[in-house]
Amino acid sequence: MNKAIIAATRIVAPYLVLGILWIFISDNALLLAVGGDADRLGRLQTAKGWFFIALTTVMLFALSYSHLRQIQRLRELDAQTGLLHRKLFLEYLDDAIEREGDENELLVLILNIDGFSDIARKLGKDGTEQALEEIGAHLRASFTADNLLSRLGTDEVALALPLTEAAEREKPLELALDARRRLLEPLLALGQRATACGGAALYPRDGHDAHSLLAAATSALRAARSRGPDHLNFYDDRLTRADRQRQDLLRALREALRERALHVHYQPQVRLADNRLSGCEVLVRWNDPQGNPIPPSDFVPLAEQFDLSRALSELVISRVIEDLEHTGLNDGTLPRVSINLTPDEFSRGDFVPWLREQMAPMADWPIKPQIEITEYAALRDLEASIQRIRELGKCGVDFALDDFGTGYSSLAALKDLPVQELKIDGSFTATVNTDDRSLAIVKSITRLADTFNLRVLAEGIETADQLERLRECRCAEAQGFYLCRPVPINELVALLQAGGAVFPVRPA
Repeated sequence: MNKAIIAATRIVAPYLVLGILWIFISDNALLLAVGGDADRLGRLQTAKGWFFIALTTVMLFALSYSHLRQIQRLRELDAQTGLLHRKLFLEYLDDAIEREGDENELLVLILNIDGFSDIARKLGKDGTEQALEEIGAHLRASFTADNLLSRLGTDEVALALPLTEAAEREKPLELALDARRRLLEPLLALGQRATACGGAALYPRDGHDAHSLLAAATSALRAARSRGPDHLNFYDDRLTRADRQRQDLLRALREALRERALHVHYQPQVRLADNRLSGCEVLVRWNDPQGNPIPPSDFVPLAEQFDLSRALSELVISRVIEDLEHTGLNDGTLPRVSINLTPDEFSRGDFVPWLREQMAPMADWPIKPQIEITEYAALRDLEASIQRIRELGKCGVDFALDDFGTGYSSLAALKDLPVQELKIDGSFTATVNTDDRSLAIVKSITRLADTFNLRVLAEGIETADQLERLRECRCAEAQGFYLCRPVPINELVALLQAGGAVFPVRPA
């Protein structure tokens, strides 16, 4: 029998039994109480009916509330491990800090499994998924309800452990080492030689809110990983000048988002059959007060780590809409515009209505909006990803799998994902002429895409030889510095006006 039917039966059965007993007992009690007074009996029966309606309404509300809370709770959790998403972890950590005040301490710990990609290759797709599920279940069983557990990435978890006892406050290192041991136990049980690096921070010593504590633990983790596998570091405000600069950068990023100080560049994507523009990828840019560029590799991970990704995404989308409207490129001259979104953003429960709202101004444009997501974003909850992509597809939004080929389960999941484009990772493009394995992977991806009627776009084209080899592999589209660097919107307009959307690609 279906588990849902069994659960529903267990809820309804007591209610049914109590209802029958209530009718039988109350009716007989009323008859005894009123004797033959029909009017009084009628009034009491009416009152009893209203009482029954009120009681059942309260019960229905309680059951509905419990069910809806459970659904909401499931949306807050990582589908594979059952651990909190980053956003909820930060919110709950702030709540815990408010409850504890300055009287008690908290240990915030980030653990990262060393060489997880190698472990994943050994275990295979099914084995890796099972291992991640077991890690989540083991962690949930190993810690009490007042401990916060979160999955920050494929192989990275965060923990917040209250240090309420004097003995706990005296041995945070032992607690951190014990948490690392518990994380690795499921992998060791599968016969894997697993180690992990850790970064730890203490409240209130290293920070007074969730974001600052997570930043401190992240800094400590970086220091631990720089020493090699299987190291654990506690944060020290004297760690390095780079850590202090990172904190300054985070504060500056928050201010830049508030003041809309970031802008976007556009990297043309070229159709190799005729060298015509097929679309552009949107890339976010930020300059410091002196006008020097701050690399996206510095600030985009910060936005992801400290719950700023939505604000960053909203700014990027609004900038694109403003640019295209101002320049008139929304008339179809630019066939497609691709925007990158983070895994955390894509996995949010309100992602579909949020993106619809953000892209509403583009609804009547002939330009095709496309969202680029990584394999990890799509595969962390495959069923939910399929549903989100299909819903947005009805609104005219395309999806591309970015960095395709680098994940451990790409090919197995591709048959189910209703995406329109695969982007071959630049690591394969860079070695397509020098590494037979890279060439074989590129050919396999293009053949697979033909089977599923998908576009294939190769990233990172830097030489004519790479471009020619990709033509031989029947790759449909390409982008890279050899074709065109990312440019501001005004330079893109000038480029299109000069070339009529045909790029001067030199033959190899």
